[in-house]
Amino acid sequence: MKDFELHDFFQAEACDLCGECLSRCPELGGKIADPVGAWSDIVAGIDSERSAAVLAGCSTCMTCSAVCHGDANPYGLILYRWFERSRSAGLPMRASLVMPLERDNAWHRVMGKLPAEERRLLDSWSDLSRPELEPRALFAGCNLQIMPFMASPALLGDLPVFGREDLCCGEVYYRMGAFDKVASIATNLTATYAETGLKEVVAYCQACYNVMSNILPRYFGARFGFKVSYFGDLLAERVLEGELAVEGKLKGLKVTVQDPCHSKLLGGELRERQRRVLEHMGCEVVEMRHSGDMSLCCGLGQGASRFSPVDMTVGTVRRLREARATGAERLVVYCNSCDLLFSVGTQLTPFVIPVWHLNELICEALGEPVPRRNLARARSMVTALFGRGAPRVVSPRRFYVGS
Repeated sequence: MKDFELHDFFQAEACDLCGECLSRCPELGGKIADPVGAWSDIVAGIDSERSAAVLAGCSTCMTCSAVCHGDANPYGLILYRWFERSRSAGLPMRASLVMPLERDNAWHRVMGKLPAEERRLLDSWSDLSRPELEPRALFAGCNLQIMPFMASPALLGDLPVFGREDLCCGEVYYRMGAFDKVASIATNLTATYAETGLKEVVAYCQACYNVMSNILPRYFGARFGFKVSYFGDLLAERVLEGELAVEGKLKGLKVTVQDPCHSKLLGGELRERQRRVLEHMGCEVVEMRHSGDMSLCCGLGQGASRFSPVDMTVGTVRRLREARATGAERLVVYCNSCDLLFSVGTQLTPFVIPVWHLNELICEALGEPVPRRNLARARSMVTALFGRGAPRVVSPRRFYVGS
C-alpha cells in the first residue's frame, strides 16, 4: 500500500486556524460551538468530542475548500482523517452497497435489471477497441450507466459513448477517504486508457470531469494521454451559440437549480453557464436558500461520514423541501448523482417536486424528449439499498478496502 502523506492533501502552512471553513459550512455552521477549536484539533490529529462531531457530521459538500482564503484545502484534511480511520478500523459493511466496484453493490444490482434496449446500449459501450472512439468519445460514468436512456442522440450527435463497470473513476471512494482503492483505480485506468487511441475524453458528469482531470492526476499519480473535457460545457456552448434551436422554447417555466458539490471546486463560471442555458430557453430561475458555494449536498455525501443510507435519505429529503419552498415547478440538476438521489427521495417523502436533468429540458425544448424513467430507476435503487441490502445495512461486521 502507498504511504499517503497529509501534506499531499492539506497545505497546513497555508492554514491560519481561523475556523472559517467550519463556521461558513452550510452543513455544520452554527452546529459547532467552537469552530476554531474543533478545526485546530482536526489539524493536530487530536481525537476530541468537538473534532469527532465535525468528522461525523461532514457531508462532503466541499464548501470548506471553496471558501478557504488560504487555499489550504480543508476538505482534503477531512478526507485524510477518514482515510486514517478506514485503514485502522475498516469500514462497516453497509458502505460496500454504494461503492461501485464492490461485490453486489446497489449500482450493479440496478444495472442488472435494466430493460433489454438499455442493456444493449451498455454492451455496445463496453467495447473500447471500437475505431469510432478515436480520437474523441464520451465517458459514461456509473450513474449514466444506470440511466443509459439519458444518452440522447439529439444531444450527442456523432459523439460515440464508452463505459464499463470496471472503468469507475473512483469518485465515491475518494469521497469516503478510501485512498488505497483510489490509487488502485488510478493505476488501472492509466494502463487501460494507454491501450486506446483516445485523445479527448468527454466526461458526461462534472464529478467524473473533476476526478479525471484534477484529483486522479494530482493526488494518485494517474497519467492520461488525453485531454478531459466536460459535456455540460460543450452542450452549453452549442445552446448559447444557437446550434441547438431551443431559444425561448420553455418560456415561463419556473425552475430552481441544484449546484452539485464538485461545481464548487470547478468555479462559479460553470454554475452560471447552466443558468444561462435555462434562461436562454425561457426559464425563470429562482434560487434556493442554499446555492452556489453554499449549496447543500443532494444526499449522496451524507453517506460519506457514517456510511448510512438513512443519513443519505434525510439529506435528500431536506434538499427537496428547500427546492419546493421556492415555488418552482421543477428542480433542475446537472449532476447524474443528484438526479438519481433526488429521484430516490421523491419515492420516500411527500415533499415532492419534479426532478429534471438539464439535458432532459434541452431535449424537451428540441421536441425530442427522452423517456422519463427516473422514478422507475429510483425504485430499483430503493429496493437495492433497503430491500436486498438490508442485511448489510444492519450488519456489525467491517471490511477493508484495498487495491
